[in-house]
Amino acid sequence: MAAPTLLYCVGATKAGTSWLYRYLHDHPECEMPAVKEAHYWDTFDPDKREKQLAAYRVRLRDMRAAKSSADAEGRGWQVENMDRRINEMKALIAVLEGDRSNDTVYTAWLLDGRASAKVVADITPNYATLCDDALARMRDLSPNTKFLYLIRDPLDRLWSHIRMQARRQRQEHEQYAKKSNNILYRILNRGQETHILERGDYPNIIRKLRRVIPKGRLLVQFAEDLFTPQGLARVCAFLGIRPVEPEVAHAANEGPEVVMLDKLRPRALGMLNEHYEWVARNVGPLPQRWQDNLARA
Repeated sequence: MAAPTLLYCVGATKAGTSWLYRYLHDHPECEMPAVKEAHYWDTFDPDKREKQLAAYRVRLRDMRAAKSSADAEGRGWQVENMDRRINEMKALIAVLEGDRSNDTVYTAWLLDGRASAKVVADITPNYATLCDDALARMRDLSPNTKFLYLIRDPLDRLWSHIRMQARRQRQEHEQYAKKSNNILYRILNRGQETHILERGDYPNIIRKLRRVIPKGRLLVQFAEDLFTPQGLARVCAFLGIRPVEPEVAHAANEGPEVVMLDKLRPRALGMLNEHYEWVARNVGPLPQRWQDNLARA
């Protein structure tokens, strides 16, 4: 039996990666880890590794608490599900803590119990920020390695990322809408929160991916088209699996809606204008949502 296709979905942040994870998780020809984002390739730096491990240990503690509650309330099916998630998280923590002179332990974690699947995946948007050498090491892990980069309308992606940041950082006394617009203001006027822009720098990221990943092993896909039969069929054909009807028809983790201030919107569009135009020239015809925002710019 052929080895599974190893898919790396490298972003973009807030461009449908959680929806894709759920779709592949439910697909009969795929086997997905219980942890969506492994953060293996972006945590070789000791400080980044310790920060990620701390986050995973908190998540592991929460999982154990959820399992105890489910057990106490007699929800056996949830206990079984939590056991699987706990065991995979413990194994991933061991991978990140262990020897990384080669990547065999990571590969074993990713393929454990999944070697008969057509596709397994590590969906970690932060991988789009990696350097050429790191991406090449990922590429060479298996001859069946493929890369998928989802791109969403630049303004929509930026605003969704900002709102996610606001939810995470908001103090009790702060208003969510005001904090979101304050973050955008700082980006536009003070050059702050640069990581938000870096995650959606389509020209630089796509050029880098095309430089490192051979044609046929990289797919750049509009997120807006991912939710259409044609777009989903394109992704499935790329992965060598048959299209199936998704159980969820819209993006996950979108969060509460907040209105961007009218005085900030034109400046944000102006800042992103070159991204719209570059993608139109170098990726393909823009979805209608992109065209509408580009016209406003």
